[in-house]
Formats: sequence, C-alpha cells, structure tokens
Amino acid sequence: MGTNFGLSQIKGFSETGLFPIYMTGPNGYLFNFADAGEFSQMGINPHLFWLSEKFDQPEAAQSEYKILTGHEARPEDFIWYFPETESDYESLPLDKLFRGPVSVASFRSDWKDPNSLFVAVKAGYNQVNHGHLDLGNFVLDALGVRWLCDLGKDNYNLPGYWARQKQDGQRWNYYRLNSKSHNVPMLNGKNQDVFAVTEIIKFNSTESQGFAIVDLTSAYQEFAVNVQRGIALTQNRTAVLVQDEFKLKGSCRIDWGLTTDAEILLQDNKAVLSKDGKKLIAEILSPENGQFIIESARQKPPEKTNKGVKRLIISLKDQQKDVRIAVLLQPVWPKDKVLEFKELIPLEKW
Repeated sequence: MGTNFGLSQIKGFSETGLFPIYMTGPNGYLFNFADAGEFSQMGINPHLFWLSEKFDQPEAAQSEYKILTGHEARPEDFIWYFPETESDYESLPLDKLFRGPVSVASFRSDWKDPNSLFVAVKAGYNQVNHGHLDLGNFVLDALGVRWLCDLGKDNYNLPGYWARQKQDGQRWNYYRLNSKSHNVPMLNGKNQDVFAVTEIIKFNSTESQGFAIVDLTSAYQEFAVNVQRGIALTQNRTAVLVQDEFKLKGSCRIDWGLTTDAEILLQDNKAVLSKDGKKLIAEILSPENGQFIIESARQKPPEKTNKGVKRLIISLKDQQKDVRIAVLLQPVWPKDKVLEFKELIPLEKW
C-alpha cells in the first residue's frame, strides 16, 4: 500500500535486524534467555532482507544468507530479496547494548573466528511474559563450545506453568524457571523477587575490553540494600570476569552458581571444565578462602531431567555487610594468548 504506517519510525526499530546477529554466539547458539529452547539457533528470517534495505544494514542480509545455506528459502525471501554483499560484520562493533524493558548486552573477541570468546548478559523484569527468575544471567562461548548455559524452557503443559503472579507461584517451583538453575546468585536459598525490575546501568566498549554493570538490587531487596553484577570481557578479550558486589542487611548465606554440561575437576580455588577436548578454567579471585563445590542439576519427570548438567557453586555462610565474589573464566587458549590477571577493581571504578 506504499506505507508501513509509521512502523519503521518506532524508536529502536532500526536496530531490529542487528539484534539476532549480536545475540548469536560464534558457534551459532543464541543467548536463549527466558522460555527460549536450550541450544537454540537462528531459523529463517526473511524480514532481515527487508530491514537490510530499509536501514542500509547489509549485515542483516548477510545473516539471512548464512541461514539459507542450510535451509530452504521462503516466498518472503524472494519478495524482500536483497543482493548479497561481501560484508561479514567487519564494520560492526564487537560489543552492543540493547536498551529496553529487558536490556541485554553482548561482547565478543572476533566476528569471524568460530573459536572466539562470546558472553552475553541480561537485565529486565521478572514478570515479563515467558520470563524466568534470571536477572543478571549470562552465557559464555569459547573454543567452539558453550561452557555456561541457560537450560531454557520446560514443558508448557506442566501444571501451573503460567502461575507467575505470586512469589510462591507454581511456575517458580520448576527448576528450569526459578533462580537455582541459572547463572545468578541466591541469597538465603531464595529465588529472586518475582516483581523485581533491573537495568544495565553502565556499558563500555574499547579495543581491548568491554563490560556491563547490572543493578540487581530489586531482585534481592529482602536481604540486601544493594547488589550489582559486573560482566567484563577482559585480558585483551581472552577471558571473562564476573564480579558481584553485595551490601547486605544482615547475616546472610550466598550461593553463587554456574550451569554447565562440561566435566568438572576441582583444584583448590579453581575448577577445570572440559568438553569436546577443550578446557576452560574458573578461578575464584574473591573471597580469598572461596571454594567451589559441584551439584547435580538432575531433576525428576515430568520436569526435563537435565541429564549430564551440573552446577558449579560457591557457598558462603553467615556473610555480613559488604561481600564481593569475583570469578575469572579463562578458556585454555594456545599459550601465546594467555595473560596474567592483574588486580580487582571495585565496580564503582569500572
């Protein structure tokens, strides 16, 4: 009809074609937060051709061409066809923040290398449709492996799957939907506040690093006056630092966890993750006496059983006032890429 009725003028719409590109890791897996499926990958998206032409973003069209190498085209691909270019994302920044009611940020070390390092983190609100209690959750890819994962949705037909309006709603009893299965802290063994609203309060990207800081206070307001999480692609983009800082109201237990399907070997304050012949080392930088423990993520039917999935946990009892947990996640690269970590800096100085 010669018009899109103002759709293309909506704030943020011009970024739509870039969103799936930035949310896809180097191994093709999406940052699958909320009720996305585990190990989700991009499908056919003909609208990327339309967006590419409308907003002069050849990268969006290039993304669709890559998908079409393994899928049959749809009629819309012909209707909105955009000629293929040589663009392969080289002109795009390595890091990107998408602001909105559910903010997400992603960071990577390279666009072309399938073994490159990738991390993505989310904020938002826990009452979002299809949401989990996962504010501050992140995934990590390196060496062609997804090391830290989100288990994704469970069976939509489980009783009370959509009962999310109360703190004790049945939805939050299911392992894949509550906080315990995600890469987030838990205070005194409790889920995040189901009505929490959080945001990414700082984002920075330079040639050698990128980081985001998420204010998670609303998710833990029963036990803390302030909680912030920093996620940094550091060490000249060869490692990821996860740094959480808590200002507690009183004595509190903190359980800090990661979800992985890799094999785990504990070594003092380190954990060596192994998968597909590759390795990643998780090292506790703070607190000094911190130790990892391993828990199974196995559940009983009718929930998905999570066979082979583990939780790497730091459990700190009777914590008071100010607490910092910092973990360096270092893929085992060829030795010429390994850099020594220098020092921890408070989040307020990032």
